[in-house]
Amino acid sequence: MKKAVLGGAAVATLLAALFAPEDEGSIVGPATATTRQVERVAPAPLAAATVPPTNRALAIEPRRALEDEEAATLFAKQSWQPETPKKIMLDQQAAQAALPVARVDANTPPPLPFQFLGRFVDEGKAAYFLQAGERNVVARPGDTLEERYRFDGVVQGSLQFTYLPLNLKQTLAVGDLN
Repeated sequence: MKKAVLGGAAVATLLAALFAPEDEGSIVGPATATTRQVERVAPAPLAAATVPPTNRALAIEPRRALEDEEAATLFAKQSWQPETPKKIMLDQQAAQAALPVARVDANTPPPLPFQFLGRFVDEGKAAYFLQAGERNVVARPGDTLEERYRFDGVVQGSLQFTYLPLNLKQTLAVGDLN
């Protein structure tokens, strides 16, 4: 193997030597610097009168000292949001206080505390993964959840629960369960 690699390297070196450009036998010497004369033209002075009055805002002016008021607001809090006057906020609070308090009907169950996460089928039995607040719950038809809900099963693509204190049905739409 080593002989084949060395043989290939020798052939490549021989070919490179044969097809290399001829250098006429001379060695390139160090570079020499040359100088030439350049005609220098002084730039014309720019007169202040040549700046059109519309571009005065773009003219360069000497630096001026900051006033105390400007220096104080140099690092002040800045925002793109407009300031909301306190009067508007107080009016909004008064309007909210004047609204009648919505009555909660005693015969209405609270909204379902569950979110659908997924489903798993094992040996023909389905288990549904739900989230209740920070907890994950596995529910099968007939299970009691959160001590107030009974999971009844799937009805037309929705999970059906019974709110036990009022014995009222509630559904959680989940879409396609495939």
